[in-house]
Amino acid sequence: MVTFLEVVSVWELLAIGLTLLISGYLLSELVTAVLCPWPDVPAPRDEDLPVVSVVIPVYDEPPEIVRAALASWGRVRYPRFEVILADDSTLPVPVDTERVRVLRRPARDGFKGGALRNAFEHLDPASEWMFVFDADFVVEPDVLVRFAEHFRPGVGGIQGFMAMGLNRPATFLTRFSEALHEVAGVLLAGRYRHRGFVGVQGTVQAYRVDAIRSLGGIAPVSTANEDLDSTFRLRAAGWKIVYDPRIVGRGIAPAEYAVFFTQITRWTATTIREYRRHWPTFLRSSRVPRWEKLDSFLFLLTWTNALVAAPTFLFLPWALLELHLIPLGLAIGITVLPFFVFMIPAFARGTTRLGVVGWLWYYVLLVPGAAVMMRAALLGLFTEPGFARTRKFPHVAPDPASRAGDPSAASPRAALRTIRCATCGGVVSGSETIFYAVAALDVSEIECRRCLGDQEWSRLRSSPLAA
Repeated sequence: MVTFLEVVSVWELLAIGLTLLISGYLLSELVTAVLCPWPDVPAPRDEDLPVVSVVIPVYDEPPEIVRAALASWGRVRYPRFEVILADDSTLPVPVDTERVRVLRRPARDGFKGGALRNAFEHLDPASEWMFVFDADFVVEPDVLVRFAEHFRPGVGGIQGFMAMGLNRPATFLTRFSEALHEVAGVLLAGRYRHRGFVGVQGTVQAYRVDAIRSLGGIAPVSTANEDLDSTFRLRAAGWKIVYDPRIVGRGIAPAEYAVFFTQITRWTATTIREYRRHWPTFLRSSRVPRWEKLDSFLFLLTWTNALVAAPTFLFLPWALLELHLIPLGLAIGITVLPFFVFMIPAFARGTTRLGVVGWLWYYVLLVPGAAVMMRAALLGLFTEPGFARTRKFPHVAPDPASRAGDPSAASPRAALRTIRCATCGGVVSGSETIFYAVAALDVSEIECRRCLGDQEWSRLRSSPLAA
């Protein structure tokens, strides 16, 4: 008869082996990304830049967020492009329709993928590339030109770096999410450099129109993970997918733990669901190298390891005290591994402080996160997970017009909370605001005490008196 301790022994040994395998895989990607410098790609000439379409899917996002995203696209420099707002919101988002083309569907079937499929059918007939950006992402003026560096024959998809960092005020949770995205970006760079399994990831991405059209369009089958669906279909057909971390879009991280774990659940469950649908065809494709097929298996393990890791926490007391399965050195190594996972990308990108926050907060969320991912993995294996919207909060002060009729708009206390420093974006305290009001200055351009102090200190050091 199998005893409980024998079950614990087998389980813990499996967990140790899986942890070592995944750890080696992740560390190899991190080291590859750091040690292999990114090659310079010559900028394309203006006359070589094709017509492109930017699609921004929207579903009940706060208008402030959508306006901030569209404002960033108003500063983009590219000769020929259009911006399409695929608006599935309950109430239409008010936008400047002279600069943005708005598409609304009579039904919201197919989730985000359905909105993109509808937009794909209404692109400018001359468009050669379709870009997808979430409604909370802002971009730099050169974003489309950087994408255009990869408009080469055989390339069917392009993925940029999905960064966070727009949350104001930032919290430990939003900083942790920002650190996670930094790690994910470096891991993806390493995977791309050693020719592993790389795909488009839902935002800050581009599709070649001809490639998607040849595959029957975006999300021909209803799915809550249209990006991984497109990835598998593009790669199985032989189209290349490029990753470039120098293409950056910056978005808003979930500000509540319930929303954060809902997002993790959706990502995990829908990823595993798309593997169930597409992986057999992907593995049989003669156009996909064997190494990439193996790498896709290792990538899948990073999403399903919670099935083994989560129950391991329950067995640890017996493993440590009764069985002595885990040597002290191995236990220490596994415990400090997250330090390298978070700090290597931090050193590479010059975000050391952010890396420390991510590393420490990883331990805070380790146990609940493992439980959430285990549940999500089971949902992906045995159910048809749907789309759960990630609720976001505005990172900018509301537009005065949007607050008309709001009783709180007339409250001095509420007004004080919305005044921010023009330099760092931090909330200006009430006493500072009163000082500026007494001085009769424009409160929309004021700076906080810390930024003013930094400026005065810089002037003092550079003045003759400092010598």
